[in-house]
Amino acid sequence: MYAPKQFREERRDVLLSAIGSIRLAALVVSPDNSLQAAHLPMIAHESGDGLVIEGHVARGNPLWRTAGDATPALAIFQGPQAYVHPGWLPTKRETGKAVPTWNYVAIHAHGHLTAHDDPTWLLRHLHELTQLTEAGRQEAWAVSDAPDGYIDQLVRGIVGLTLHVDRLEGTWKMIQHHPETNRLGVIDGLTSTGEPTAMEVANVMRGLEEGKTAR
Repeated sequence: MYAPKQFREERRDVLLSAIGSIRLAALVVSPDNSLQAAHLPMIAHESGDGLVIEGHVARGNPLWRTAGDATPALAIFQGPQAYVHPGWLPTKRETGKAVPTWNYVAIHAHGHLTAHDDPTWLLRHLHELTQLTEAGRQEAWAVSDAPDGYIDQLVRGIVGLTLHVDRLEGTWKMIQHHPETNRLGVIDGLTSTGEPTAMEVANVMRGLEEGKTAR
């Protein structure tokens, strides 16, 4: 990941918190000089073997067959992102020196994969993923709500994956290199759009300004 120092995030707790919030990953592997990718929800765990990130794919997805052969794997978690209009920067009005850009959060987890075909592992994973995703909902759905035999049938159609992470990196590109007036102008501009994703980025920027997640 290209991450200039002012954008780089290296604190493990911040990175893991973001992974827990984003959850959906693009999992990329490169077997035999080719590229394969899958999009799947994943859950991070600290284990006795270090950090692992778990998910599952359909049995028909060939990506899982690369597991166990030391093929490098990369899970990409894309967080809040939004376009930054140059007119939101006071320096544009003062000097004209302003261009469009994009603010975003991204985390890369590098490692290698192992696959899981064991129904016990898969059921444990599905219960955990469901409980995490359904938490706080009224009439939250549980795996046990499904008819007898239905989940067992579905489990036969998936394969679990564990990414054993050996490197974790992140970037919070929120124009930290701009003067405060520009940063505050962008926060106001993003908020004024009323767009949920833009307002989410504005909240990330506010957190940086308040020192909540600043480096």
